[in-house]
Amino acid sequence: MSEGYVKRRPSGTRIAGILLESLAGWITRRPVSGAPGVVPLPHSSELRLVVIVLAVVEIVTAFLVSGMIPPGFKAVHALFETLLVLAALGAAATARHPHLVSSSELILRTGFLGELAVPRDSVRSVSPVLQTIKGRGPRAVAGDPDAMVCSVTSTVNVRVDLDPPVDIDLAGAGKRAVRRIYLSTDSPDAVRGVLRGNG
Repeated sequence: MSEGYVKRRPSGTRIAGILLESLAGWITRRPVSGAPGVVPLPHSSELRLVVIVLAVVEIVTAFLVSGMIPPGFKAVHALFETLLVLAALGAAATARHPHLVSSSELILRTGFLGELAVPRDSVRSVSPVLQTIKGRGPRAVAGDPDAMVCSVTSTVNVRVDLDPPVDIDLAGAGKRAVRRIYLSTDSPDAVRGVLRGNG
């Protein structure tokens, strides 16, 4: 049986590093580095757009309302501002960490939430779906022991069928034989085209 792996959410310090590096690369428009022959597949663009719009609106309005907030609510407002900045950093991280397809591997990435990798030659079919699966990052599918998901949000739009099944190392939580993987991407057609191409 082929083998794959899961990388779980990194430590808090590493997450902070990922977020800051991603934001810096995004602001400076530095190209996403990739090895020769590796195809990046962007994801989570709708999430980024929503978060960026909210962040911009909040930055503008924060200066206007800060003087009108009663002293007792200033701490709550500051906490909200901090959470919004962290969300913007997380959105930047998804832009800097696309899914990757090489001749040997399919790596599904979620920025700071972890990643899931399977051998490319185990991919048998790719089909569009529209489904909501609770959770974020690499995770199991409730009620379907043969499936896993790797996405930033709960909405997925691509299903990848594996044959033979892939024995996935769950990062210290045992192994799981997986026949289906669900993911989200900006272009299901691009994923299908790349994975159907020659490795």
